[in-house]
Amino acid sequence: MPEIIETKITASGSAGFPDIYGDRIVYMDWRNETELSEIYVYNLSTKMETMIPTSGLTGFPKIYDDRIVYSALNMSNGRADIYMYNLSTSKESRITSSGISGFPDIYGDRIVYINSLGGRGDIYLYDLSTKKETPIVVNRYPGIPAIYNDRIVFHEWDSRLLKHSDIKMYNISTSEETQINTSGSAVLPVIYGNRIVYYNASHGKPDIYMFDLSTKEETKITTNETANGTSNGYGSLAIYGSRIVWLDRPHIEDLQPGENLCYNIYVYDLSASNETKISTSEYIIYNLATYGNIIVWSGEDKAPGNNSTVDIYMCTIPGEDTEPDAEQEPLVKRNESMPGFEVISGIVSLFGVFLYRRR
Repeated sequence: MPEIIETKITASGSAGFPDIYGDRIVYMDWRNETELSEIYVYNLSTKMETMIPTSGLTGFPKIYDDRIVYSALNMSNGRADIYMYNLSTSKESRITSSGISGFPDIYGDRIVYINSLGGRGDIYLYDLSTKKETPIVVNRYPGIPAIYNDRIVFHEWDSRLLKHSDIKMYNISTSEETQINTSGSAVLPVIYGNRIVYYNASHGKPDIYMFDLSTKEETKITTNETANGTSNGYGSLAIYGSRIVWLDRPHIEDLQPGENLCYNIYVYDLSASNETKISTSEYIIYNLATYGNIIVWSGEDKAPGNNSTVDIYMCTIPGEDTEPDAEQEPLVKRNESMPGFEVISGIVSLFGVFLYRRR
């Protein structure tokens, strides 16, 4: 494969959690040296960056077309809710008012998110066209959901002890829930069309698997040598069309001369059955997203004097755009291993970690 050229999108040193749709990259940033993070959009066509006017501590944005959804934390009372900003109308809308909602995803008119109260968690669906909220999973132990068309995927723990988890799918059209695997060690599903991709550690170290809804077949994508430790981070797995993208770093016992413990980005092309390492980073990669031939991520640059900065980067994979399935609209979902029912503490913790990293 020809050399991959990385491009730095931000220079604030405090940007993270990117997502991408079309020619728009969305991310959160603390650049204004306040305790409040803000949402920004970078347009790849115009090379212009725009701050989205929001209030409160906002972050973890997802974008679909001209709609951005995100979590907003009220610092005065610790309540978290879901908001949406429409780029076409320049208007912000409040989606939830429970004060216990977080980690949204969006596809078309549908927004999914977690509600948490009293230890257990719920997954809810909000339809922008009908303005109706529908419970999908109630009083259980689900992970953060991903949505594509009329399908919602998530991993679910068997109890609060968080020892066993499997992948499940909910079909909005039929109101039916389906269990995808039974290994007891699968987490972090993402979905594109008929393909569900997730981590499975049934053989010890985590590997990436794919389940094809059309054939009902599960396929192992990686080996232990190419998915080590990746299930510990938020946003480490993505799929678009025939390309699966993930982060990997070696275990210390597997280090080769000249290697470090930093994450690298890998791509597996389903159409060519080919895996490619596309970056060898001297900085730490946290999150990634992909759309078409573009991959975006946040990377921490370890500067001298124990200082570090976190910025948004991108690269373009050479070759034709990934295969467009006829029924599909582009969507990529990042997930993470934190139990979905710990929404408020999880949002606070992730905000806190990111705030610490920028200092």
